[in-house]
Amino acid sequence: MGDGFIRWYRERGAESVLSDQVAVFGRYGVTLAHPTTKAMSVINVDGDDVPLDFKVLDLVIRLRIPSVTINWWFSADTNVVASYEYQPFGCEVQTFWLDGLTAEEARTFESAVVAAVSEVSTPTLALVCDYRGVTDADDWDSLALHGGTEIPGNVESLLLNEELSRRVMSNQTRPF
Repeated sequence: MGDGFIRWYRERGAESVLSDQVAVFGRYGVTLAHPTTKAMSVINVDGDDVPLDFKVLDLVIRLRIPSVTINWWFSADTNVVASYEYQPFGCEVQTFWLDGLTAEEARTFESAVVAAVSEVSTPTLALVCDYRGVTDADDWDSLALHGGTEIPGNVESLLLNEELSRRVMSNQTRPF
């Protein structure tokens, strides 16, 4: 079994929603700045936290050149590692790794992401919440990005936009 995750496919990745996301997550007790040091950081290839100013981080995410890995913090000792990837199809994919969270923290984090989905200006293609890691995060790319019609596995929560829902439902030949 893999690690639990939440994967958010945003329809158009041309604009950053990081500022809005920080505000929404903050209402759920999740911050971009470390609670003790107040530093925001990206995670480098060696797994080290590298402090970064918010404006620079937002710029890096808006440039859509690399994938960026950051920490979201519940407490000084509890974080969610998140990656922001820009797909050539004009989509941004955010993956939040839930390993190390309690069940309550995972539900709180899911609530924060769902709130962000409903409040940011960019529409969502899909939101996958797999607490148990029964699927691999990349398994969902076929459905969300490449025209696939198969649901890769039974996850805790799955939100699909209307087009993806229609495509999946038209492919169903067996009853649920």
